[in-house]
Amino acid sequence: MTLTQLWQSILQDATAQDEEALLHMLTGLREKQLGVHNRYINANLRMTGDFYPTHSVVSIPNSLIIQNSIQVAHGGILATIADAAMGGLASRAAPTGKNVVTTTLTMNYIATSTAQQLIAKGTFIHKGNRTFVMACTIEDNEGKKLATATATFFVIEKRTL
Repeated sequence: MTLTQLWQSILQDATAQDEEALLHMLTGLREKQLGVHNRYINANLRMTGDFYPTHSVVSIPNSLIIQNSIQVAHGGILATIADAAMGGLASRAAPTGKNVVTTTLTMNYIATSTAQQLIAKGTFIHKGNRTFVMACTIEDNEGKKLATATATFFVIEKRTL
């Protein structure tokens, strides 16, 4: 089956939810093509982020793409945006020629949300020569606290790809 045939078949059988999911994913892919996102995971989640010297703010739309069987954001998605907020901040603080990798990530889930946006805010607890310890809170755009996270990042040599 060619891409065109598959596409036509999907559209022919698409429900309203399928169309909403496709629109979300295709918009993210188009944004990646236009340079809005640098990674496919960011494009697929429609993730945006702002990184400052002491903190970060990463957000994603609370779309049906990320929802579990009870129509709330999947816990793994909350862990993903927490890791992105903390890891993005840590990688920007790494010394020249270094990068970071997640070694531990602990999540504490507090509440669910049906609000439009999920927002992860990352901060430093400790900045060492070999490890960074980070904290994160995840809220919705209405200010409801959904989860907290802590993580440890190991400082490594930056690899050239």
